[in-house]
Amino acid sequence: MYIKQLEIDNFKSFANKVDIPMLQGFTTISGPNGSGKSNIIDSILFALGLSTSRTLRAEKLFHLISTYNKRNEAFVKVTFGETEDGDFSVARRIRKSSQGFNSIYYLDDKIATLSDIHAKLEKYNITPNSYNVMMQGDVMSITNCTPGERRKIIDEIAGIADFDRRIEQATNELDTVEKRVVNSTLILNEVNTRLEQLKEEKEVALKYQKLKEEKNGLESQINTVKFFDLRRNIEKAHENILEFTKKKKEEELKSKDLEERLKLIKEKYDEISKTITEKGEGHQLELKQKAEEIKGSIARKNSSIVFADKQIQDNLKTIENTKNGIEVQQGKIKDSELKISLKQDEIKGIEKNIEEQKAVLHKILEDMSGLNETAEKHIEKRNTLRKELEALQDKETKLIQKQAPLEADLSTKKKSLEDARGKLAELEAFKANFSETKASKELLIEQLGKELDDFKIILKNTLYEYDKTKNEITDMDYDLQAARKKIYQLEAVKQANEDANLGRAVDTVIGANISGVHAPLMKLGQVDEEYSTAMEIAVGGRMAHIVVDDEHVASTCIELLKSSNAGRATFVPLNKIVKCPRSLSLPKDKGVIDFAINLIDFDDEYLNAFYYAVGETLVVEDRSVANKLIGKYRMVTLSGDLFEKSGSITGGAVRKTGLKFAQNSDSEIDTLKSRLKDMESKYAALISKRSSLEGKMEDVRGKYSSSTTEFNKAKLELANLETSFANTQQNIDEKQEFIKVTEPEITSIEKTLDKIEEEHIDISEKMTDVQTSITEVEKLMNDADLKDLKEKTAGVEAEIKRYEKNMADANNEIEGLHQRIDFINTTIKTHNDTIERSLGVNKDLELDKAKFAEEIKGLNEQLEVLEIQIKEITDKLGELLKQRDDINKDLVDIETQRNLKASDIEKIAEQIESFKARRRELEPQLEETRSVLTEAGVNINELTPVEMSIEEITSRIQRLQKRMDDLGAVNMKALEDFENVSARQQELHSQIETLSHEREQILERMRGYEDLKKETFLKTYNVINENFKDIFHRLSDGEGTLILENEEKPFEGGLDIEAQPRDKKKQRLAGMSGGEKALTALSFVFAIQKYMPAPFYAFDEVDASLDGINVEKLAHIVQSQAETTQFIVVSHRKPMIESANRTIGVTQKEKGISKVTGVKLRD
Repeated sequence: MYIKQLEIDNFKSFANKVDIPMLQGFTTISGPNGSGKSNIIDSILFALGLSTSRTLRAEKLFHLISTYNKRNEAFVKVTFGETEDGDFSVARRIRKSSQGFNSIYYLDDKIATLSDIHAKLEKYNITPNSYNVMMQGDVMSITNCTPGERRKIIDEIAGIADFDRRIEQATNELDTVEKRVVNSTLILNEVNTRLEQLKEEKEVALKYQKLKEEKNGLESQINTVKFFDLRRNIEKAHENILEFTKKKKEEELKSKDLEERLKLIKEKYDEISKTITEKGEGHQLELKQKAEEIKGSIARKNSSIVFADKQIQDNLKTIENTKNGIEVQQGKIKDSELKISLKQDEIKGIEKNIEEQKAVLHKILEDMSGLNETAEKHIEKRNTLRKELEALQDKETKLIQKQAPLEADLSTKKKSLEDARGKLAELEAFKANFSETKASKELLIEQLGKELDDFKIILKNTLYEYDKTKNEITDMDYDLQAARKKIYQLEAVKQANEDANLGRAVDTVIGANISGVHAPLMKLGQVDEEYSTAMEIAVGGRMAHIVVDDEHVASTCIELLKSSNAGRATFVPLNKIVKCPRSLSLPKDKGVIDFAINLIDFDDEYLNAFYYAVGETLVVEDRSVANKLIGKYRMVTLSGDLFEKSGSITGGAVRKTGLKFAQNSDSEIDTLKSRLKDMESKYAALISKRSSLEGKMEDVRGKYSSSTTEFNKAKLELANLETSFANTQQNIDEKQEFIKVTEPEITSIEKTLDKIEEEHIDISEKMTDVQTSITEVEKLMNDADLKDLKEKTAGVEAEIKRYEKNMADANNEIEGLHQRIDFINTTIKTHNDTIERSLGVNKDLELDKAKFAEEIKGLNEQLEVLEIQIKEITDKLGELLKQRDDINKDLVDIETQRNLKASDIEKIAEQIESFKARRRELEPQLEETRSVLTEAGVNINELTPVEMSIEEITSRIQRLQKRMDDLGAVNMKALEDFENVSARQQELHSQIETLSHEREQILERMRGYEDLKKETFLKTYNVINENFKDIFHRLSDGEGTLILENEEKPFEGGLDIEAQPRDKKKQRLAGMSGGEKALTALSFVFAIQKYMPAPFYAFDEVDASLDGINVEKLAHIVQSQAETTQFIVVSHRKPMIESANRTIGVTQKEKGISKVTGVKLRD
């Protein structure tokens, strides 16, 4: 397999499409710095999906699209040749849009996924992690990476990931087992709890069962009562049927009389109708029908005219658009003809240039004819030998082309044979272990099923407890909110009283902190809420009066108010106000509560102040009490009505002044706060319990989900196992047949390749002899003449080829333009046909319109005649129609009577059917009850009515049911569940023991994987190390080796490289020069490639840091390996280019746009 063709279009610097043919062997790509030669390697990586956009030196993927034109897409296609599947191609296209970009892969020109591409390439050992493509910096990344990262390269090649996967798989199995142990333990704990619960439920269930049996006995007596009730109801229904049948017959006789009267009247009606018909009614109906048909025809023809008008307008628009299109196409024809004319002029110029160059070449050859006769003979002999060498090279190429697919086919068949043998061994092992594997899966499914059932029960019980706790929290939350609201309201009232707006004057005085000022009266006393309204009315505005020590303090305060212009206030000097009497005589009338002063709590020093405020005001229950004492006392009712001693009464809606006494609610607030604290404590405990239950539910749900996944996975694996087993024998037969057929084919191909190799050796020897002869002839020639001949002819011949290519390109463009003109002419003809067809259609539509208009005119005339005839007939039949209407009225009356009678008969019939239906309904019930009694062993003939009524039996059943209901929700399954859960308890004990044993087995298996992992790594490492030693010696004439930092535990250490190029000291990689590091890294890469060969290799300037001698050695190694593998190397180093079989040139003639200048082949 090799890259056969590379197509690049609008990718990076390749703005124009280019097809690059690739051959087997050694190919270099060369060109000036910045010409875009590395982009060829980038394009291969891009198309094969082997790298990210950053590795391709682009910040984002769409940055790979060329910016030198307006196209928003890039395309690269790689065609592989000589594969086991024949030629195949891999392509990739990226498009940029306003929404971003998309990337599409193609496999053999069909859309595919990146996974499909990688799967295809992996068959040929091409992966994103292989080392067959080395970009700029990749070589040095090997030297710059850490020893640990370098060791992981060997890990990857040795397939250590597979062992890690097995270890991970075993670890996952171990996690699964340990998880199942945890789950089983959790379930066992829940089972133990469940068993205790079921024990109690079992005892309740036994009590319930006994009551139910007694209830069933009573319910059986209901059937006896029911039997006699049903039989009695059936007999009653039968009597009703007989009675209503007799009544029906009587009504039917009356209906018959009405029918006879109706018949006579109808005959008279028919006679008059016949007379009317004879005198033209039928003809009138015909005329009316005909008139309606004409009206319908007129409407349809008018619609046709409207539709024709629309069609004509649409066709006219089509004609106009088509004519515009023809003008555009004719303009394109003129442009194309002008381009053809210019290209023809260009071809004439190219032909003239070719003739001139041929004349120059002819003159050079004529000038060279002046050489001496001996030189001419040498040149002629050299040319003959070169033709012979070219013929041998062609034979060699054909032989290689024949050999390569055979070798690829051989490699593929060997791999397929190896795969088939491996698969056959797997199938036979699978077949042998099927029964054991199946039994293991079935046992696992059974265990997981039981585990799921257990988790369901745990989840159900936890969810019940969770819902219960949530409801308690909701209730408690409501109570908390209510308590907090109540406390808030009480504290708000208290604070409002404390912060009441007493006015600016009071605030100014209190704020001045004058010595001797106490407070407003409202701040100095407290009242119970019950008396608050009465006290506020009784005190009134005096609540804002300020209590002070004496009149001097009052004067000071008044001066303050004047100076600050803060308003006025009333002051109560304690030393001057009237003293409160030692005792007050309270009236003993019913409804009198107390003197107001006794209902206010205050300090003793303020007694006189509050007496000043309320005096001897009484507090009474209501107005009726106050009315009895009016004129004797100043009084206030609880609702706030004020009775002055003078006899005046003040009342109505109480106005909220904001002036209130503090209420004696502190104790209530304290009680509520204490209760609130207890409730908050309980609430916190409930929240904690809910959180715990949520955690438990989350844990159980997670375990349930995990177990469900495992359960479904196990079921699927079992199904797949059974399906695979059903096809096992067929697959074994197929693999055995494949091996039987393939082994002889491999032998045959190997024999053919041996013969080809013999022919190749023979041709190689002949080529060597001819090349030797050419060298000897060239030695005899004059070097100066030979060089001069080559230099003079080479440039002219290259120029002629360039002109010929340009002329071919121009001819191709002219041909394309001619094809475009032909296509446009065909389009114009189609447009003209469309115009002609539309005009024809419009002409036909105009004729149809005229025709329809003429027909409508005729139809209108016919309609007028018909309407006259209809009127004449209507006038003529007027009297007869009146007589018929009168008879019809009598006819309708009789028919109404008849229908009513028929309705009565029908109702009687419905009643009869209703009784019959009732009888039919009861008869099955009676039969069913009879069957129930018979099945219960009761002899119907000996059955006697039960003395108890259904109500009495039902009452006793209800009492039993109540006793059953008092037992609550009875779990009858507890009788069975108790035994099942007990068995499950024993089963879980056994399961935990088995899982613990299984855990030890998995740990033992993991230790075995670790040993095999190390063995495989060391085997790979040793082979690559030997390869490295050999290649490093060939590159540097020195010695080198790979060194493990920890040979005993290689995965705990890294990988270093120790080397000694010729004539230099031995040192580790870190101490080497840049060139030595590059040489060492390349040796490491080639050692890996030799261990893990790929069908092609692509290197991007890997020789950049090497000196000339080392480049030459590297080139020789590539050259030798290119005999069996394709190498594509980007380089501008002369030794590398000269060692290649061919060189692809890349340049940038236009700024920023790369072009392939050509392919140079070497002998």
